[in-house]
Amino acid sequence: MMVLSYALAKRSGTDYETLLRERLFSPLGMSDTYVANRPPNVSVAQGHLSNALPTGPWDFPVDMAGVGGVRATLPDMVRYLEGELGIRESAITPALERTQQQITNVGGHTMGMNWFISTANGHTILTHEGGTGGYSSLVVFDREAKRGGVLLSDTALYDMGGLGIIGKHLLDPSVPAGAPRTIVDADLGLIDALVGRYRLSSGLAMELRRKGNALTVQADGQPELEMGYDSAGDFYPLKIGALLRPKRKADGTYTFTWFQLGGASEAERIGTSAPVAPTWTPTEAQLKEYEGNYPLTPTFALRVFSVGAKLFIQGTNQQSLEVASAERDIFVADTVGAELDFERDGDGKVMALTLKQRGQVLRSERN
Repeated sequence: MMVLSYALAKRSGTDYETLLRERLFSPLGMSDTYVANRPPNVSVAQGHLSNALPTGPWDFPVDMAGVGGVRATLPDMVRYLEGELGIRESAITPALERTQQQITNVGGHTMGMNWFISTANGHTILTHEGGTGGYSSLVVFDREAKRGGVLLSDTALYDMGGLGIIGKHLLDPSVPAGAPRTIVDADLGLIDALVGRYRLSSGLAMELRRKGNALTVQADGQPELEMGYDSAGDFYPLKIGALLRPKRKADGTYTFTWFQLGGASEAERIGTSAPVAPTWTPTEAQLKEYEGNYPLTPTFALRVFSVGAKLFIQGTNQQSLEVASAERDIFVADTVGAELDFERDGDGKVMALTLKQRGQVLRSERN
């Protein structure tokens, strides 16, 4: 997008901000939207990292601002959304509609011109999220139903999954909005299992240590940072914007994914893994105890079933996946980074499960 905005500016013979104002902002009545030349009546919100610390915005050269350098007010973004929905007539309404048409498929995602296209309950939903230093944004809409939403946040949330869940809830209230993250104490066994030296897929090496009841992280050549822990199961540095998401493997050991500045890097342990308890091997009869249907949301459920000595899960409209036992009542699916924790009632009967995946924690009782 930086290269594209640069090329468009050079081709037009003017700078990118002027080009946007002439071709997009003015036709839609977005008089308070800008790149570098802030209108005198517009103030700027203070940005924050996901741990609530204040931070400054990312600034881009004007002609490279296509990557996320446009600043807008909420009323202007509503005007933009009305243009995308086709309910604000302008000379560019047909062009906006063309950007919504499918042009490719990237990593299993259907894409328009930077619109993610998905289907939910028979409706076609278009979504685009934004995230820069200290800020997050989202536009989501259903053109056919003429419904849409704009979310603007003064906090960088891209390391925590962004605003997508709330956006889907705005369009369809039957989709859970998710629970707020709260600060909780990490299990000391989890901290001990993570201790060790790792190399990220980006090439950076870092070491995790336990200090008292806390986990610390130190990347090579950088200061050691203490980390907090939240109710979604993620660790986060107290002084910088980043997130460490533990991933339990089938053999009982742990690795993690490191999120920072909008990127995600998988960690690979260097050296010997922390010792773990022997893996629990359930019998066919014990696997039968977990079978059932577990509705996690009004539109998504997990079916748990066994075939011989193997346990499988199958989400609504998805293929089935084999899960491996890590210990009694805990199973993992390495391929999708998911952990299933089953609960039993007072009589020892399995009655619920909790799915932990991508920072979400969803619980369901069996029916």
